[in-house]
Amino acid sequence: MVEQTEDMDKLCETLDKLTLDALLLIQEEIEMKLNIENAMCEGESHLIKSRYILGVNQVSSLQLPTENSEEFSSCFKVNDSETILGRKIFDLYEIKKSDDNNVVEPLWWFGRLSPQYLVFAQKMFRQALQWTVKAANVQNRLHDVLQGISVLKEIKHKMTLKE
Repeated sequence: MVEQTEDMDKLCETLDKLTLDALLLIQEEIEMKLNIENAMCEGESHLIKSRYILGVNQVSSLQLPTENSEEFSSCFKVNDSETILGRKIFDLYEIKKSDDNNVVEPLWWFGRLSPQYLVFAQKMFRQALQWTVKAANVQNRLHDVLQGISVLKEIKHKMTLKE
């Protein structure tokens, strides 16, 4: 009986720690999403300033590639890898322009001499992309913690039925 009480205490303590971890991960996820939102808003405001400086026709969807455009590769790639526990971890890496790949600098769609606001907008959107990858990793960790809590609750429920 004493051993079962000790096991229950350890189980409850572990549940408490996992619940605290879950709350911290939720807070971290909210902060990441706020950072994403701020970076996107900042990038959009710089795009608006660029459009104002260059004119409506110089910064518009007309400069973006279409289906008939030449093929190109993205400047960034997201890799996913699995841990021992089966959790996916995402990482973002930049692909540098070289002769063997067809990476295109997106700023060049708006002309070779892009205004500084357009460069700032690109930096903010890249920052938002980095925050998004980090937020996905936090979400995966949170999912694992919540699964652990669920399993421990089941064990606790079974232990209370035995008493």
